Amino acid sequence: MDKRHIGYVVKLLNKRLDQTLSNIPAIRENDTLTGIQTWALNFLFRNDTCDVFQKDVEAELRIRRSTATELLKAMERGGLIRRIPVDYDARLKKIVLTDYAMEIRKQLGEQIERTEKKMTEGFTQEEVEQFFSYIDRISNNLEKCL
Repeated sequence: MDKRHIGYVVKLLNKRLDQTLSNIPAIRENDTLTGIQTWALNFLFRNDTCDVFQKDVEAELRIRRSTATELLKAMERGGLIRRIPVDYDARLKKIVLTDYAMEIRKQLGEQIERTEKKMTEGFTQEEVEQFFSYIDRISNNLEKCL
């Protein structure tokens, strides 16, 4: 009997989740919008009342600086964001959502809500909380390897 591998199952689950979230008209019609850009947009939507910088995106998505730089450049080319210098520090540029990104916001929010409901169907609140506990522990264990 083959042993199941957590990493492989998480990778497959991530792929299925990306496919599900990409199944909204605004994303299907945009050939350049990737799964990670969708997650970055969702983070920016949740934080649209405060200044958000590249370092915030790096921390939220747990990605390297170089990866975040390329991600944000692609989002800028795709018309989703603009990076604007701030008055108080010439080195910093805050990330601002464009009107096009705001059009995507509603559709994406609805799809995330539907997906979350579908994923937790048949689970109790306690089971969902236990799942997050397991994920947090696995993440912490992996962080020790870095």
